[in-house]
Amino acid sequence: MSDSRDVLVFSKRLAGGVRQIAGILKAAGKRPILVSAMHDDLNREACDGHVVVDWDTADLQQLVEAVDRAGVVPTAVVNLVEPLISWQVQVARHYGFPGGDSAWETLLSKVLVRSEMKRIGQSLLWFDSGLAGSYQVETVTNYPVIVKPARDSGASRLVRRADDATHFRNHLRDMSQAAGPELEVIIEEYLDGIEFSIDGPVVDGIFRGLFFVEKAQHDERRHHDAGLRISPPQSSSVRSAAEQMVEKISALCTDLGLSRGWLHVEGRALADGGSELIEINPRVGGGLYEDAIIRTCGIDPVRITVLMALGEEDVEWLKACERNEELLALLPFEADQIGTVVHATPIEELKRIPGVVDGYQFAEYKVTSLENENFFTEVLIAGDGVERLSEIAEEVRSAFSFRIE
Repeated sequence: MSDSRDVLVFSKRLAGGVRQIAGILKAAGKRPILVSAMHDDLNREACDGHVVVDWDTADLQQLVEAVDRAGVVPTAVVNLVEPLISWQVQVARHYGFPGGDSAWETLLSKVLVRSEMKRIGQSLLWFDSGLAGSYQVETVTNYPVIVKPARDSGASRLVRRADDATHFRNHLRDMSQAAGPELEVIIEEYLDGIEFSIDGPVVDGIFRGLFFVEKAQHDERRHHDAGLRISPPQSSSVRSAAEQMVEKISALCTDLGLSRGWLHVEGRALADGGSELIEINPRVGGGLYEDAIIRTCGIDPVRITVLMALGEEDVEWLKACERNEELLALLPFEADQIGTVVHATPIEELKRIPGVVDGYQFAEYKVTSLENENFFTEVLIAGDGVERLSEIAEEVRSAFSFRIE
């Protein structure tokens, strides 16, 4: 048996939480080995080794050879970058590590997820799929519909609503121009309702929803998060729908054979009391979700993801974790034009407002496209009721300003 302590840490374009993961691994007595495409990767100094692989052109054999040349003996692979999950699966299977389940490949495809949910009786939503440049608009007979990339639509990238055939045709044209005519898209029946999200671990094949968020102020025009995102949900209909969704996702995990992982699930509470899946992200929610989960559930999703990759998670503890009763709201701010944020009210100033308990801000944030969410500042608010949360949010909005050039 090898006494190696090397753990591969995947990153793409500096994304992947490398420094945080490296700290967790080092605290556990492991050697984090960065795997990225950049020779001068800024995160390499946080790791004990660096393997360079071109994610776009290399294959598994080339990655394995690069690892061997570096004298690295991997014992696990940690990956928080959604577009690299297929690499994670290949590498985990090759070396016999956790994380090689075929279920992960299914979760990468919204079409496969929809197909499985329908097959096991957990979704009645109409959907279809095809290529943006050649899809036959006449196939869709009922509107409105949502059209979006079938893979990698993080930050609501290229998500559109079409209210008629003309809108739909124009959206497909725009998507083809933005991402190429071979872009695989999924077209789904649009259902009115309140959006919500659920974060939690999969433990022994069961999804444990821990952190529930109601998105009553969701931007239905651009399909971006907006306004107050409140946790736990205050509407009984949303609470009921979210609990239904936990059961549906557990059924999917069982069907797929997914035994462990962390999921961020988005759904809608419908007027008839039911719930419908929007999508599943095989990672923790973005922005301040991680901080809010740590605060309310006493569990660090990134640390748990690392421990699961190592096969060292405490299953019984995960089964026993519960959320406390603190009422929170996440309030994001989005840059709304192309350019660079050259001025913004400092986050430290916002955090001095009573009720603001956490926050982040990206300095000199660059907006290169309006086809995805561009959140650059966010605060976490605590209060004793929705009315108080709204009052604090207004104070924050009044105090906050930014300029883009």
